Amino acid sequence: MAAGADPKPGDLIDKRYRLDSELGRGGHGLVFRAFDNEQGIDVALKILSQSIADDPQYTVRLWREAQSLQALWGSSVVQVFGFGTDEEDGFVYMAMELLEGETLAEHLRDLELFDDKMSSYRVLEVLDPVARALHTAHSRGIIHRDIKPSNIILLHPEKGGGTRLMDFGLAKIQGSMQLTQAGMVAGSPSYIAPEVWRAQPFDHRIDVYSFAAVIYRAFAGRPPFVGDSMVDILMAATMGERPTLSPLRPELPAAALDGWVRKALAIEQKDRFDYVSTMWNELIRVVMSGSGPSAEKTRAAFALPG
Repeated sequence: MAAGADPKPGDLIDKRYRLDSELGRGGHGLVFRAFDNEQGIDVALKILSQSIADDPQYTVRLWREAQSLQALWGSSVVQVFGFGTDEEDGFVYMAMELLEGETLAEHLRDLELFDDKMSSYRVLEVLDPVARALHTAHSRGIIHRDIKPSNIILLHPEKGGGTRLMDFGLAKIQGSMQLTQAGMVAGSPSYIAPEVWRAQPFDHRIDVYSFAAVIYRAFAGRPPFVGDSMVDILMAATMGERPTLSPLRPELPAAALDGWVRKALAIEQKDRFDYVSTMWNELIRVVMSGSGPSAEKTRAAFALPG
């Protein structure tokens, strides 16, 4: 293999993982479908690009992602099988569960092409595992920092179904060093909390906000704040009036639903729900109070504390 070259299908990584096909790539690395010769299973292998592999920050970030995912084993996050460096070519990699399905972003786009939306019950069914995973993460001092529809995977029914939360590459672990440079905004514009835009101190409530924005998108068929530029989105998210959902969801109690949106997407952290679990349980309560099939299914399928 040429020095400095990225891996390609057919390569053997760390004398163990045979690369079969490329699944995707980004600015920091590549993801391959690979075969683990030791375990005899297909895996997803995330490999740092050679152009940044010598920068210790990115190696630490991948290692932090592996740590976060392993700490959350048993919740609905992608499972990590291993982390290491290929001694021969120097590739830094992470071996993960191979997920076969579609992202929530892809699912929503398909619905929106036909001017359709997920039912209230389906939103709860799909995102309940994410709410539980985030509750577990926060209880262990892990903040995801990049919750968005493209990081939520809906597994194909023939592969067992269910939902997985992915990509803890921007995760912040309580007590760990800061990796994001000063003035650099981490996350995806439509789902970034106001305090991140403002470069203010933040805590787990940035995940509360981002998850609420994902929920809003699923209910409304569009993000809570849109604009022609990033500046437009920034201004709307940090200064604009909070949007409503009731005109789009007449089957749900209007005052309770819009009140939930105002609190979940509150500009100031102190005005927001303190925890994902509190926000999620309140949303379940709102749907339970509605009318129609979704409310009936929710009342049958979900139980609330107290």
